[in-house]
Amino acid sequence: MLRLMLIPFILLIVAILLGVAVWLVYRKLKKGVSNSIKKGAEIATEQQEKWVEKGQRKKLPSTLQKGFDDYDKMEGLVADLPEAWKQPLQPIVKSAKEILDEVAFEYISDDSNKPSQDKKLNSIRSFFHHSLDALLQLVEKLSSDHAKMNAGEIKKAQENIVILKSDLQTHQETLQKVRRFDFDVVMDVIKARLKK
Repeated sequence: MLRLMLIPFILLIVAILLGVAVWLVYRKLKKGVSNSIKKGAEIATEQQEKWVEKGQRKKLPSTLQKGFDDYDKMEGLVADLPEAWKQPLQPIVKSAKEILDEVAFEYISDDSNKPSQDKKLNSIRSFFHHSLDALLQLVEKLSSDHAKMNAGEIKKAQENIVILKSDLQTHQETLQKVRRFDFDVVMDVIKARLKK
């Protein structure tokens, strides 16, 4: 008789444990699926942004297009470098991207302001022909030879990094001067129109 009473009790405990196990598995699966969906959405959004960016790049002058191509190449090479080289190079590569973005923004945002856009591009033409090219060559050289460089070559590369950093800062200052000049001209035009 006692055994007959224990069987439903044991079945109840097994059912409760089985229910808890199924609930835990369900929660894990639900969390995994929702994380996968979120990650997939993020990847799709990033890919869509890259496609839009590439479409907008096709509208840019060839100098700017080449600059963005060089930046993409540098970014990939710097990511593969050891931390000792990655750390000083990432801020420089980021500065180069900021310059490229600022000049490209003018072309993408307003097609009617062509002379101002060309003025901004011409004011830092040496950035595209010298600085960006030198930075790309340095990154390529470090990428291929970082493991077999001697102390003299390491010192020379570090000096070049410092020179490139100051050069990019000069280009950023030039862009700021052009931006300030454009703002001053616009404000003068507004003042003249308000006086009429």
